[in-house]
Amino acid sequence: MNHTGFIIFNAILLILGILPPALFNLTLDEIGYGLFEKKSPKKSLFAVRFIFAGKIGETVIRIKDQVFREYGDQGAETLEKYFAQIEYTALWCIRMLKEIEHIQSVIPEGVDDVVIVRDDYYELHQVKTRSESQGPWTLSDVLPILCKQYHKRNAFQPHKCHFHFVSNSLADNKKIAPRKSNYICSLYRLKYLLEIRQSGQGFEVKEAEDFVAIELELIPKIQEQLRQEHKEDRVDEKQVKDCFYKTWIETDSLDLNGVEVLEELQNGLTEGQQDEASYTTYQLGKIYDRIVLLVIRKILETKSLEERKITKDDVLQCKVSPIVFGDIDLDKIPGLTMLDKKTYLGGFDATETPIFHRQRKQADWIWRKLEVLGLRQDLERLTTSILDLQGVCRNSICRKQGINIKPGPQILDQLRPQLMPVASSILPGQPDVDEQFCLGIIWKETNLCSAWWHSFDQNRLLQEQIGSLQNEINP
Repeated sequence: MNHTGFIIFNAILLILGILPPALFNLTLDEIGYGLFEKKSPKKSLFAVRFIFAGKIGETVIRIKDQVFREYGDQGAETLEKYFAQIEYTALWCIRMLKEIEHIQSVIPEGVDDVVIVRDDYYELHQVKTRSESQGPWTLSDVLPILCKQYHKRNAFQPHKCHFHFVSNSLADNKKIAPRKSNYICSLYRLKYLLEIRQSGQGFEVKEAEDFVAIELELIPKIQEQLRQEHKEDRVDEKQVKDCFYKTWIETDSLDLNGVEVLEELQNGLTEGQQDEASYTTYQLGKIYDRIVLLVIRKILETKSLEERKITKDDVLQCKVSPIVFGDIDLDKIPGLTMLDKKTYLGGFDATETPIFHRQRKQADWIWRKLEVLGLRQDLERLTTSILDLQGVCRNSICRKQGINIKPGPQILDQLRPQLMPVASSILPGQPDVDEQFCLGIIWKETNLCSAWWHSFDQNRLLQEQIGSLQNEINP
């Protein structure tokens, strides 16, 4: 298909009410994957995050268009076929920036969908998306996939491999009579028991009995499949149990169903101490675009596992020029996250920030809940209104009242009583939309560089603060 045909094809789909492939990978969006199943395309409901009103057309086609220009039909087909995997891989590339993850490299489409190379072991991730119309995953669906994963351990050090089945869809939780099922338990029950075992918790009596029964049934079947389907004639029970005990079933995965990728990116750049500067939401979107393109290029341009590896340095090469506060070195400001640093500069005490983080996390959960109800546009309006209100309060405190020393707490005091009238006017009748939710939104935007709490006379005052801090450290 040439470029003109590609555009016409997408236009026809849009007219028919079907989201066209050209809408792949909205940089700041999360799109449902029902349309892009490898089988027949179907209409699906999509929760699309519109961040930049008025510029959505440019944002929509940017990555797809660039991939098409560089790789033609092959690139477009790769992006369509592996869309969920590409975004999932990009997410783990971002998490690699955090030292606590102990990730050495991420390999897309190498042996398994995604391979995460940690300091001490390998994680093989199989990523599967399916629409609601296909129903939840059953143990009969998943066990052959796991057996195939277990066989792939031989490409690495077999005893150092962990196995992850990841899907946006749910696990079957029905109590099926044994005569109607090939197995004695549902997939959800197996998932639940494996999670207990992997977390180091002890089983209750009934749970222990169930797990033993599941082992007695599944281990021989896995061993048989490895021998018959994958020609592993010498695989023994001990090897099968080693694989089984290192299995994670991640159905209804948040990593495919609504992770805040830009927030993860901002935290990765700050918590991993890779960067002392802050980035706007737009800049974070540009960095994310580059990471996604990095993943695509690795898939299309490399063949060996070694060539396909994505390292931390590769991800850091995707950065754009950050926001810099004159000569201020934010690395010298206390705090792991941008929220910590900016509230410190605004004059908040370090003992106050834990509740800010808790409010932010709680707001994320409520946001996802309301988003499913189709309230995304109203939530964006509320966010814009709260940001505007915070800016008005900051202007009143710092410019009109002339308070330049630690104005943050006073800005917050003035902001609080005005939050609910605004929220009630935009999202009336929503009990979850309370003052705590609104505060969570403002802390989220603070962490993403949209809200500020220090004085407008920033250069002189911040220099004084840093000088004072350095004197405290080195008297």
